[in-house]
Amino acid sequence: MKLMKVLAGLALAMSFASGASAQNLAETATCKLTNTAHSATLYEGSCTVTQSMSGNNTVFSVKMGEAEPFMFAGVRGQKDWMHGPDEAQFTDLPNGGIFRWSTFALAIAE
Repeated sequence: MKLMKVLAGLALAMSFASGASAQNLAETATCKLTNTAHSATLYEGSCTVTQSMSGNNTVFSVKMGEAEPFMFAGVRGQKDWMHGPDEAQFTDLPNGGIFRWSTFALAIAE
């Protein structure tokens, strides 16, 4: 677990460093943020998803409305990711993905 946090920190640092090896992709998607403990939808609508890649590390930035973006860091193909200090589970789907952490779920569809 501690190693994953270190890797997530490295992924964040590497994604924001300027370098020829980094790749950035951005697109508009549809997002649904849910508080799973209360079965309450907190946001549903358009969002901007930015994916930064450097080596095996991927960082997703998900901006919904005027709120600060949600940031997730991890390795594509693995389920264990980080959302700040929280561990998150990532399910990669053909046309989007789902991040789950604490009592929240963020579903992203292209």
